[in-house]
Parts: sequence; C-alpha cells; structure tokens
Amino acid sequence: MEESQIFPRLRDLYTRCVNKNIVTNTAFLTPREQAEALEAARRQWGCTPYFFGGWPDAERRMAFFLPDYLDAGSFDPSPYLRAIRAQTPFAAPTHRDYLGALMNLGIERECIGDILLRDGAGYFFLTPAITPHVLDSLVRVGRGGVSLSEVTLDSLPSFAADLREVTFTVQSMRADAVVSGIFRISRSACQPLFQQGEVTLNYFPCLDKDAPVCEGDILSLRHHGKARILSSDGRSKKGRIFVTAGIYQ
Repeated sequence: MEESQIFPRLRDLYTRCVNKNIVTNTAFLTPREQAEALEAARRQWGCTPYFFGGWPDAERRMAFFLPDYLDAGSFDPSPYLRAIRAQTPFAAPTHRDYLGALMNLGIERECIGDILLRDGAGYFFLTPAITPHVLDSLVRVGRGGVSLSEVTLDSLPSFAADLREVTFTVQSMRADAVVSGIFRISRSACQPLFQQGEVTLNYFPCLDKDAPVCEGDILSLRHHGKARILSSDGRSKKGRIFVTAGIYQ
C-alpha cells in the first residue's frame, strides 16, 4: 500500500465499520504505514485502530476498525490472518529465501506479514485469501523442498524480540534526553541530529528534540540502531525519571 493510498483506504474502512457495524481491516502494513494510519485515524475520526500481526511484537501488522460491541480485549483476530509453518529438512532457508519464494508466486507484499525462523522451521503470516494458493503452490524455498501446514495462532512458539535492555535516568521524557540515554551519546552531540533528520520517533522523522516520548514508543538513530521504551516509572531522590529501553539486536 503506497503512502498516498493509505488515507482513502482507511476512510473507506472506517466508514464501512461505522455504517455496517462490522470489523474492517487493512492488509499488512509496514511500521511506517502503521504510524501514518494511527495519526490519520486519531486526527480525522478521533479513534485508535487496533493493530495485530499474528504475534505480540509483530513488525508488519494489520490495522482493524472495531464495531461498538468489540474492543481490543474481546476481539479475536484469528479469522483475519493465517499462520503457516514451513519445514525444510534438507536446507536452511533465510528470511530472504522465504520472501523471494512467496513473491515468486505473484503475491503482493502487503499480503505477507512477518517471516520468522525458529528451531529449524519457518513461520510466516498471510491474508486468508491467498493462503490456499500458497499451500498448493509453494514447493521450494531457496534450494530445498518445503512442506507447509497451517497452524493456529495460539499454538505458535514464542517469538520474543531480541532486545538488549539499558537503564538510565532523565530529567524529563524529551526525545533528545531519551535518545542520549539509550545510545550513550552526549546530549550536546545528540541535539543537532534531530535537525539533520537522523532520528525517527515511531517511524516518522523527528525534527523536534523536545518531542515527548512515552512507554511503547520506538526511537531510531541512524547508524546507531532502534529501541523501544519499555518503562518510564519511578524517580530518583533528585527527581529524575528511571527509564528502561530495549535495543533491538
């Protein structure tokens, strides 16, 4: 889904949800597209879509508009995406091999969610409409044959993100202070990087060093990495905020 197509598509999905009181959803969105969808939905309709991609820390996720009788706690997303387990006994395909094999079937990228490797098997997420085609047609991944089976979301193994935790204190949850603490660079060296476009906050360029940062936000600094704010609670005797962040490995 191109950036220019996101808002018209969201508007249609939101309108259908409200008028028909049904669940509506996008295909899989990139993190940047999710940020754009969230901003658009909050600004235009005062609502927050529910995002889900098959597992708790999914990068590629669908955006759902929920009718008034559902909320995130009661909504079951399993009918709207499929999880596939791939076994390749004579090969060890990479993420690129799986993506290439799926794309070679003529499938659009937005129909494919995360691709994960765990314990010698591959797992990937698909939109329901293309799942039968993949199960029938995907016979090789990389240099080896592959056998596929559909699995339920609640039977998936743990795909916990590999995060290296760092803890630091800040006077306030300003973006420059938090970036400085995460990546261990001085505040004075950090501040010019915002105007240079080196920092993103939730996948948007962050030009404002004073931008507020909250728990769950994703911060990236070019050439340094990406991190998630895990917690920002408690204060030191001097009134500084304790922050824990996880740097993606």
